[in-house]
Amino acid sequence: MKGKGYNVLSKIGDIIPLRMRVGYIKRLIWAQMTQIDPASFFGVLVMISIAVGIVGGFFVFEYLRSIFFAAATFIGLMISVLFIFESIVMLLADRVSAEVEKFLPDMLMLMSANLRAGMVPESSFLATIKPAFGKLNTLLKEAAIEVQGGKDFKSALLEMSDKTNSAFFRSAIKIIGDSLRAGGELHLVLENLANNIMQNESLRTMMRAQVRSYSLFIFIASVIAGPLLYGVSSMLIEIMDTISSTVGSTSASIPSVGLGVFSSFSLPHIPVNTVFAIALINVLITTIASSILGGELNEGKASSGLKYIPVYLLIGLGVFLGARALMGSIIGSSVASGGVGLSSLP
Repeated sequence: MKGKGYNVLSKIGDIIPLRMRVGYIKRLIWAQMTQIDPASFFGVLVMISIAVGIVGGFFVFEYLRSIFFAAATFIGLMISVLFIFESIVMLLADRVSAEVEKFLPDMLMLMSANLRAGMVPESSFLATIKPAFGKLNTLLKEAAIEVQGGKDFKSALLEMSDKTNSAFFRSAIKIIGDSLRAGGELHLVLENLANNIMQNESLRTMMRAQVRSYSLFIFIASVIAGPLLYGVSSMLIEIMDTISSTVGSTSASIPSVGLGVFSSFSLPHIPVNTVFAIALINVLITTIASSILGGELNEGKASSGLKYIPVYLLIGLGVFLGARALMGSIIGSSVASGGVGLSSLP
């Protein structure tokens, strides 16, 4: 019997929109994480997102002293946590799908051999249950239990195809079901399916090799060159602002000499903290976008690039902060040695 704690978690989890909860449950099934109770999972997920939002909003308020930015950070982090967890579950589902596709040709060839040996389709299917098939074996065992429990073989196959997001597996099961209804030579169909899947995998491998240079270019431009330029430029602006305030400059105005009608215009003073925040946000956006684009190029799925996001973020932020530290140390050492002393400024 479920207690009050479960009911509280269930009520908290209802904050998540119904459509998102349905998507979560589907992905949990695809990832073969059916042992997780959805209601408790959603409740814990909401509490984690609220905690992360509160912590992030507090730090933003302490840094910028703005309630608006703190509230925006709170909401943004809450939504981000929900999507991050969904992305993690989707990555696990893709990993299960990849393992299913890896062993699918062997399973089809084994079933074809059993049919050639004189077995009926149901028996040949049950004989393919092998622990060596990994995640595919889990799907086969679940379908076998339903068949042995009295469910129609075709219906069990169709339900099995809904438990994974592998397009190859779904297509194979659909073709098997159509062949069973048509009454054709199923063993030939299975052999052709296995051969086609292996050919498609070899083509996908060749395509990954061809687009690898494009992925490398995107990686260098967005994860190394972009953060490097953002780090140098933001630190340079901070140093100029410090020097300007030291020598008593009031603002970074556009020179009035030779500008004609534009001589009365001046640039607004942008706080250094704002410049740093904008540069940091741009680094985050470019690194995340490049990882997703890399997944699309390499594996044909944008979701496949989600697993690269932590690595890309670490490298991009490391380059960004390293460039700022290096730029600051170079200017600082120059000032200390008298090369660019403040006293030499007019």
